Formats: sequence, structure tokens, C-alpha cells
Amino acid sequence: MTVPLTPPSRSSDEHYAEILRWQARYRMLFASLIGFGTITLKWFGVVSAESVLMARYGLRGVLLAMLGLVVAYVVGHRVLVAVLMRRGHAPMGVVVGAIASDTVILFGSALLITPPEHFDRALLLSIFTVQFTQIFFGWTATIANLILIGAGYTTLVAVAADASMIATPAEELWTLALYGIGVLLYVALQGHVAARMRRLVEIFQRAQDGDFSARYEEEPDQMPDPVSVIGRAYNQMRERLQAIVLTDPLSGCYNRRGLNQLAEREVSRAIRQKKELAVLAIDLDHFKRINDDYGHLTGDEVIREVGALLRTTAREADIVARFGGEEFTILAPDSNEEGALILADRVMQAFRNYRFRSLPPDIRITASIGLAADWARDDDVSKTLLARADEALYVAKRNGRDQAVVWHAGMRAFDGTPPKVRSSVVGMLRIND
Repeated sequence: MTVPLTPPSRSSDEHYAEILRWQARYRMLFASLIGFGTITLKWFGVVSAESVLMARYGLRGVLLAMLGLVVAYVVGHRVLVAVLMRRGHAPMGVVVGAIASDTVILFGSALLITPPEHFDRALLLSIFTVQFTQIFFGWTATIANLILIGAGYTTLVAVAADASMIATPAEELWTLALYGIGVLLYVALQGHVAARMRRLVEIFQRAQDGDFSARYEEEPDQMPDPVSVIGRAYNQMRERLQAIVLTDPLSGCYNRRGLNQLAEREVSRAIRQKKELAVLAIDLDHFKRINDDYGHLTGDEVIREVGALLRTTAREADIVARFGGEEFTILAPDSNEEGALILADRVMQAFRNYRFRSLPPDIRITASIGLAADWARDDDVSKTLLARADEALYVAKRNGRDQAVVWHAGMRAFDGTPPKVRSSVVGMLRIND
């Protein structure tokens, strides 16, 4: 089934209204060209064969009817545009009505101007209406269009047969059947292409928002057509794009966008599996002195080493991100307070033991850590934990730095509330002075 490429932020009715307004000028131009072109050709005798209605009403009557048909079509579409501008939406019934008007002018022109032996010209022109219907309005409107075309062509054949101008009407109906089969195969192929294009559009929309988790499915596409080529090219660039958009180039850790995106995934998984999450807010102690004493280039080298140190120290499933400056965050999936304390202790010990290559051997860098853990009850748990961990971090820094503080209910970072003392399975961590 073909799905129209409708922007997700807008309803289908609004999208259809926009398309109908945009197509109106081309529809009116197309109808005018057909109408006035055939009138001109008929008037000057370029097309001399007699149509079904010409034998009954004469050349002047047929040309006047053709002129009236074109004028009615143009006026009708101008009214439609005005209504759509005022209402801003068009349900599928309005779309089918517009398609019906195309069918009326197409087969009405054939009935007025075209001799019966050339009725298939109307079928040839109707292929364009089917194509545009399928591209812009999807499968439902396409089926309605084909039904209207079948009714229009059958009416032509019936009127001509009644006037004894077609000797074998059954042959004409066979022409209609073959046309229907061919067009259905064509729109099915085009619909398949449109569906794949929709997948590509959705993937690129997600990539625009920084979400590179989706890949283009190459397996169903056996033919190396342009859609497959674009999809494969995206897959090849996906990891590089992800690194550019979601990674902090200095530390090699995730940036804020990367953390937020991966946090959504981990929170959803934790909610499904009824797991806990933990967040560690990490801040390097007295990092401003490094920049002041050794320069910002040295400070950048230190940040690079810190990023590598944190990624090495954290668990494989943990998400390490740099929030900016000397602030880092670790999101620890499936971890409670005790597990977070173990990780915090491991991080602080790693800093105490690490010798930074960009600094003199006697210079040590320590880290203050605030941590928070909770059950994943809703989608906002990561934001809540980040705020709690940040508050605990301020308490850790206020109380002397180089320590880890666990957030607890009632904690206030700036009102003098004493922090809470907790123990971990690796031994007593001093959480306050």
C-alpha cells in the first residue's frame, strides 16, 4: 500500500489541501490547453473526423459545449481554491471530487471532439492523472481514480455503441481491461518506490533530530536503483554522521544531544524491564587553575585524557558524556545507589592514580561527584536524576571536593543543609566533612 509523503507535524487533510491548492493552477492550465486546443483544431478543420455528439448537434453546438465544459472546470477549481484557503483542510472526499472533475473534462472532451475509433487517446491522457494521484494522494485516491476512468470510458463506448458508431464494443472493453491491468502494475511499482522513499524521508528526519539509530533496510531491495543507492550511501555515512553530531570532539565522549538521545533509549528499556537507573555528575576540581597556570591548550589536552579515562573506567553499558567545560556525566543503566557508589569510587580512585601526560608529574587532578539513582517509572526519570545528581555535586564541592555525595530527599545545595553520609559495598565513602 502506498502512503503519501505527509509531514508528520501536519494532518493529512491539511496536506491534501495544500497539494490541491498548488495543483489547481496546473489543472486549470491543462484543461484550458485541452479544451481550447481541440476547439481550435476542430474549428480550422485540422481534426475533421466526426465525433459521436457532432453528428447529433453539429460542429457549432459541440464547440460551444466544449467551451462551457472548460469554463465550468476552471470556475469550479477557482471556487475550490478559495474554499481551501478559508478552511485549510481537504478530506479525501474533496480529493476524489477534484479527481472526478478531471475525469469529466477528459472523457467529456473525448465525447465531444474525438471520433470513436480514437477513444483510446483519452486513456493515454488519463495515465498522467493516475500518476499524479498516486504520487500525491496515495492508494485510496488512485483506486477511486481508476474506477472513475473505467466509468468514463465505459460511458464513451456505450454512447458510441448506442449511436451505432462502434461495431464491436466488447473490443473496446478489452482495451479498457488491458489498460487497467497495465496501470495497476505501474502504480504498484511506483507505490513500492514511494514507500521506500518514505522510509528514507523518515530516516533523514530522525537524523536531522540527531537520532542515527535507524538504518536503511537494504535486504528487501535487490535492484540497485537510485533509492537503494541513496539508502546504502546513508548507511555508510551513518556512523560518521553519528560521531559528528552526537560526540564531543574534544573529549571523545557523547555531547548533550548524544546523552539525551541515548538516555531516552535506556529509560524506555528500563521502564519495560522495571529496572533502576543511576546518574553521576562529575566535575574536575580546580580545573580553572590548569587553564590559568598552563594555558588553554594544555587544558584541552587534559580534557582529552579525562574523556579517555572516564570511558575506560566506566562499564561497557554506561554512557559517558561531556556537558561542557570540565563537567562530565555518566548514565549507568540497571544500577542502584550501591552500584553507583562503586562506580563513583572507581572513578575517584582512577583520578587519584592517573598521571596526566600533559601536566607535570607532581600535578594531580581530582574529581567531585554527585550521584542519584531511582526506579524508571516514567520518561522524565533521566531529567530528574540529572537534576538530583547536579545538586549532590554542588554539595560535594561545597564540602571540600574529591568526594562523592548521594542525593537524598530534602537535600538543598545552597541553604546549608548537611549532606548525608552513606556507605558502599567497597567500604565507607566519606560523603561529608
